[in-house]
Amino acid sequence: MGAGAVVASIGLNVAVAIASPGEAGAKDPRDKEIVRLGEYTGQSFLVLDAVTALPLSMAGADRFWISKVIHLAFVLSAVLASVVKLAAYRWGLQSW
Repeated sequence: MGAGAVVASIGLNVAVAIASPGEAGAKDPRDKEIVRLGEYTGQSFLVLDAVTALPLSMAGADRFWISKVIHLAFVLSAVLASVVKLAAYRWGLQSW
């Protein structure tokens, strides 16, 4: 099922690129800012979760639980970064 989705996505991208070659590689100028915002947000969350794992280690918790906290931090930071990027694409960037 997953491989079929990947093949379908590649096929549709090729078909769209053939149909409109002028817009095939076009990028929105805000793409770089949106990616940067999402990555910075995800990395900030990762740092906060790493600070959570540090007291577990200092308290002598089992390595299993420390590794689970760190793994959860990586997963949640990636999810948060993706959500921020999607929200920025959907509703635009904040103008400061």
